[in-house]
Amino acid sequence: MIYCEVPVNKWASSGVANVVRKDWKNKIQDYTWISDRIIETRVKVLNVNFTIVGAYAPVQGKEQDTGEFYRELQQSMDKIPKKENIILAGDVNGRIGNQSIPECIGTYGEQITNHNGAALRDFCAFNKLKITKSFYRPKDIHKFTWEARGTKSLIDYIIINDRLKSNIEDTRVFRGSEIDSENKLVESKFKFFTHAKLSYSKMDKTIYKNPQHLK
Repeated sequence: MIYCEVPVNKWASSGVANVVRKDWKNKIQDYTWISDRIIETRVKVLNVNFTIVGAYAPVQGKEQDTGEFYRELQQSMDKIPKKENIILAGDVNGRIGNQSIPECIGTYGEQITNHNGAALRDFCAFNKLKITKSFYRPKDIHKFTWEARGTKSLIDYIIINDRLKSNIEDTRVFRGSEIDSENKLVESKFKFFTHAKLSYSKMDKTIYKNPQHLK
């Protein structure tokens, strides 16, 4: 686990982590703490470079903090090499609605849009990113990523750049995962084809899971 530690009084309000499979330890190239809300991990898998950005946005209603969060996130995105495969994942506390933006946002979200969600929509449209879950029709019980006190919402996402759009197969929510959080586990599946030295093709399916913020 690569994480940004925060004081006890900030638990559940800031702090972010990326969790990497144990057998991928040697695939980690480097990592960077951008802030207590943004962390980057670079890995090399199948001879392909990935930058995994873990993010935890301010809660709805803190517009100034949200603006600062997206300024930092944009600065981080601008520094990532253009040929890199980018996965942005985490709790962004944003409800993006179901109004489509071609190749960016699909129609399978919830109907509600809030300020944080509008900020995320603008950020993804500007950077040509795809919010994966909005393109896959879920069962009703697997639609929402956050549930507490009788309220449900869709605020956790796995987001990818153009280079990965042809590799994504599915994104779904797992309700039964024991992660001690009101947020559900979100998982995306990717498919990659590589050419081995003996002139045959092999297929590898790789799963990336949404890094949850520390509590």
